[in-house]
Amino acid sequence: MFFRKHIFVQEMQNKLKNNDIKLLFKKIAAFIIPLYLLWFFYIEYFPLYYNRPTNTRWYFLKESLEGNYKIPKVNKIFLGESRLNAGLDYTKISGSYGFASGGSTPVEMYYVLKKYLKKYPKPDTVFLSVSPRFFCELFAFWHFAVRNNFISTSDFKEIISEKSMRTDVLGDFPRFKFFLYKADYLTYYQDDVLYNNVFSGYEENKKLIEKMQEMKGGRPHPGLKDSCSALNYETGYDNFMPDKLLVNYFDKILGTCKTNNIMLIFFSMPVNKSSFDALSPKFVSGYEKFMKKYANKYPGFIISDSLYAYPDKFFGDASHLNIKGRELFTEKFTKGEIFEF
Repeated sequence: MFFRKHIFVQEMQNKLKNNDIKLLFKKIAAFIIPLYLLWFFYIEYFPLYYNRPTNTRWYFLKESLEGNYKIPKVNKIFLGESRLNAGLDYTKISGSYGFASGGSTPVEMYYVLKKYLKKYPKPDTVFLSVSPRFFCELFAFWHFAVRNNFISTSDFKEIISEKSMRTDVLGDFPRFKFFLYKADYLTYYQDDVLYNNVFSGYEENKKLIEKMQEMKGGRPHPGLKDSCSALNYETGYDNFMPDKLLVNYFDKILGTCKTNNIMLIFFSMPVNKSSFDALSPKFVSGYEKFMKKYANKYPGFIISDSLYAYPDKFFGDASHLNIKGRELFTEKFTKGEIFEF
């Protein structure tokens, strides 16, 4: 009899404990779920209030390509990354607009082109500039392009579907990582939110967007020095080993232009003399061989295989031209002399 009572008491205690645990979880959920929904709403609909400038750049690209910021009618568009933005003044080139954005590889550049052609009349010419580094590694894909919804779910499915071209360049568990970004996972946004004290970034970001529109899609590159002899990223490579996925998207850009009867001109930006002298000969020859392959594959396009240098005094950091360099490069570009110095 005593044994039965003891078992009964234990069962009741276990039920009470289970009920307490369930109640606790309900209270936690009742607190966390509304908080998460508030966070999700804030991240999705108020990016100009919390984004720092580089993220605002990607927001601006996305919104422009969706038609929410006006892009004038042009016949030349520029695809590239920050080296192009720092080094070329689009306002000096008639009928042009720039879509270069820091850290872009051929993956992001392809989707810029794809989205542009979907929304706007095709240009006569696409100017494309990819630094050698960005044939070999990703930089902006996750924490800029995906984070700011520039890469859509359908875009990501297309990227993942490239099975024969898949490498480790996307990192571990890319599908799960993409889901976390789309769910506005706290870790991916908190730095910008804290930097702008939740809501203080709006005026600065609006001014930046106005400036980018004024610069015909360009972006200011602050903090550049009067001269720089530091070595750039490419000097750290022994060999030029392009990633299969990035090469595939480079080919997709060229193929898209060919299909749409758009002239394509590919060129690299200058590097500082100190970096040029430190480049591995194997890296340079590998890059030249790679570019010649595509020049032969697409004979109707102008595809330069040249890596070339400007003196260090024209660079503001290891990779980017300063104001003097920008003026020089823009002048030479408009005269068709960008490979001469």
